[in-house]
Amino acid sequence: MVPADPQLLLHRQFEKQARKTPENVALHEGQRKITYGDLDKRASQVAAELRSRGIGEGSMVGLYLERSIAWVISVLAILKANAAVIPLPPSYPQDRLREILGHASIDAIIDDLGTPLNPTLGARTISFQKLLSGTTAKGDTPHGRLDQPAFILCSSGSTGRPKMILRSHGSFLHRLQWTWENHPYEAEEVCCQKAHATTTHGIYELFEPLLRGIPIVIIADEDVRDIERFWDIIKSHQISRLLIVPSALHATLEMPDFEAPPINVLVLMGEYVHPELAGRAIARFPADTHIYSIYGSTEASSTLVCNLRESYRAGEELPLGKPIFGNVQATVLGSGLEPVMPGEVGQLYLGGTALFTEYVGDPDLTASVLVNAPGHQGPLYDSHDQVRLLPDNNLQFIGRVDHTVKIRGFRIDLQEVERALLSNPDVRRAAVVVGGDEKNGAILLAFVMPETIDPASVFETLKSQLPNYMIPSVLRGVEEFPYTASGKLDRVRLLAEQVERTADLPGNRKLSDTERKVWEIWAETLGHRGFALDSSFFEVGGTSLTVFALVHRLRKAFALKRDQFSEQFVYGSPSIELLAACIDSIRSGSLPTAARKTPLLVTLRKGRDPVQAPFFVVASAGGTLGAYEKLAAALNTSREVAGVRDPFVWGERDPTEGFQRWIGRYLEAIRDRQPRGPYYLCAYSSAGAFGLELARQLNEAGEDVALLALIDPLALDRRNRLRFGWWALEATYAHPAVRALVRLAGHIRIPVLRGLRVIHRSAAVNDYKISPEEFRKMSESALCSKSHLMTFAALLELNTGLPFTLSEEDFLQKSPDQYLDMLQARIRKLMPQVEAENIERIVVQYSLQISTQHAYSLQPYRGQVRLFEPETRYAGLLGVHMRPYLSDFQERALALGEPSQRIQAITERFGPLQAHYRSMRDDMFVHELAKELDA
Repeated sequence: MVPADPQLLLHRQFEKQARKTPENVALHEGQRKITYGDLDKRASQVAAELRSRGIGEGSMVGLYLERSIAWVISVLAILKANAAVIPLPPSYPQDRLREILGHASIDAIIDDLGTPLNPTLGARTISFQKLLSGTTAKGDTPHGRLDQPAFILCSSGSTGRPKMILRSHGSFLHRLQWTWENHPYEAEEVCCQKAHATTTHGIYELFEPLLRGIPIVIIADEDVRDIERFWDIIKSHQISRLLIVPSALHATLEMPDFEAPPINVLVLMGEYVHPELAGRAIARFPADTHIYSIYGSTEASSTLVCNLRESYRAGEELPLGKPIFGNVQATVLGSGLEPVMPGEVGQLYLGGTALFTEYVGDPDLTASVLVNAPGHQGPLYDSHDQVRLLPDNNLQFIGRVDHTVKIRGFRIDLQEVERALLSNPDVRRAAVVVGGDEKNGAILLAFVMPETIDPASVFETLKSQLPNYMIPSVLRGVEEFPYTASGKLDRVRLLAEQVERTADLPGNRKLSDTERKVWEIWAETLGHRGFALDSSFFEVGGTSLTVFALVHRLRKAFALKRDQFSEQFVYGSPSIELLAACIDSIRSGSLPTAARKTPLLVTLRKGRDPVQAPFFVVASAGGTLGAYEKLAAALNTSREVAGVRDPFVWGERDPTEGFQRWIGRYLEAIRDRQPRGPYYLCAYSSAGAFGLELARQLNEAGEDVALLALIDPLALDRRNRLRFGWWALEATYAHPAVRALVRLAGHIRIPVLRGLRVIHRSAAVNDYKISPEEFRKMSESALCSKSHLMTFAALLELNTGLPFTLSEEDFLQKSPDQYLDMLQARIRKLMPQVEAENIERIVVQYSLQISTQHAYSLQPYRGQVRLFEPETRYAGLLGVHMRPYLSDFQERALALGEPSQRIQAITERFGPLQAHYRSMRDDMFVHELAKELDA
């Protein structure tokens, strides 16, 4: 190919293809479509109208249209007029459009009669409909040059105004040629266009297939934002190739039921590719899917390519790659523009045909990034990326040397965002930093002075000047900024000191009176202000007990009666926003006082990634979730941590209905929240039977249970002395010789029982039921048992830190029918808002759940089970008990820390089982458990 050949102009290549395949469909937009012949004809008509209005070589034409067939016609028409396209998405704020129009001498803007450009912007506009219906004779497309402007792309700039990056026709050819030569299209392929041409991403999506006769499906913005709908479109249209930013692919692979379609070529561009993401993509997409990451910037796009299947090594960083085509140069130079040796770090410079031409209207800025280095022909673009030159000539990314970052594929200069912040008259100082991580995606965090600033007014300023992708996710007022010894802003320290406190703000808008009052009551109940408007009460420290205190205070503050507002509203509306709306509805009479049933699920920790499958934890004895609160806080996962509670505790489950119906309620709640696998389950102590049965039933229903974590599930399967579970529990109290004998017997029975597993397949044996009379007797026994109530009080103190523990002296001169009253009096003294009947139900549920655990008969299970227990003298007994029934089973004993004197005193009453009761309240055990689960 001759580089200067005018036949290589983008629109010339399109015209050539249209002559080859005039009847083939070029574009699909919803139910509409257009052939290559018609697309060329209409683009030529619009081009003729533009030329008749003085638009020609050297002109710049803005395109204020949503992506559509009309948008593609206009792009081609502007190019056919030998003019340059300036994409101006209608989603841009008016102030940003005003900045662009004021900076560049735009000759005209094509808009739409339905969504015209704001006339106050003072630009010359021509409606697309008027151009299309014009009568000017088409004539021949004028000759042009390969180096003439094709697109002017607006990017973020440190001066506070957008950079106008001019790209020629020839600057795109290297990427198109790489695609066509390395992965030529087959006749039956279909591609998609889903990105605005404000980035080179959208330009390649359009022209790679369009210039080779391949039909393109235009996917609307709202469908791109909905990940599930987006992939439904990909699959229904059998899209064969896809360009995608890594963060979007990460969100996709976190969808529980995502099945990768048979895509021929998958290209990741716009962001750093984390090696874990590469590994997951390689594993999830078909083996014949070619997967690449392509590096570049708007000034020099698609310059380096990395074949991920060839380059991926588990646990190792991925290289940026090597030059994508022979006419692209990638050079690593030192501070004096001298070459660096393999293994050394230098700055990446790019050259060749891929380079942009200039920053329009800013020759000084252009000169600052284009350098002439000794031994190199032509200018080199300073990427401002630090890289290491590897021995195989691959390049490894080290970091940036300026304030430019990539967020969701968009390049953002932090200084431009800071200047927008400072344009608010109330902002005295501003700093923008990057938070998040490489694996889960970066976010922008803005810090401003003074600390008392109204966030709502600042966000209004940002929205009026910046596109959505440049608006920080978090805005926080601070008292002062930290500085280095040399007097520079210390961004690292600022982030470290302030990011953990960002949730202290009540929100990024003005609160209603109800929200403000709910906010203050939350702070009073929780004892801190570290939450946001959309935080879940149970994520920020709320418990099944403090919810009663919250409800009591809310009733008093809003003059609500008990039958109007119960604790179930907090479970159903767990955030300040939802709860305030609920209270407003009750007070206005629009919400019936007989509210819906209380949800079984509680968000203990809100997930950072909503498409990831939750981590479900199942209520232990008592039916509540207090035992998991420390673990939920310690986990370093982006998944939601959701707790499953027993509705018996608030009177919405018949205790005589049987174990299978009980499990059915839990299963319904879990599948309502997550209809399909993979599922992640966790069960502590007497929740073990429930975790095993939930996993078994999900498995039998054909669902994938990716993990069942059992934490010291004592007393399983111990109905009588003929069950090994009976001996396993008894051995914890026995002489060491007896424990050794039981362990030996357990090891011997493993091969025996594995040969007899077929006899354990019926779940009917696991439908433990009690009659109404049996339940009455169990309740009376629990409520009148000194030992049971002392255990319950001790566990309350372990969970809450409040002095609930009872001693033998507390029961002196009390009859058994007064024991419960004494416990309730102690609770009322410390937490006066907790209802007596709720405590009674929790006490009874404790006995009911333990009885169910004892009665549960172990069954064969094929899924992954991980057993965690504290390091004790009886460690290992659970393993030999359960191993015969489980095909994928691992056990791990974790150390406990040194308890405080108070904790030691509380747990001593449990004898040999004190480690069991202390484990989930012990910092060392929970920390190690969280690390294991995170892994």
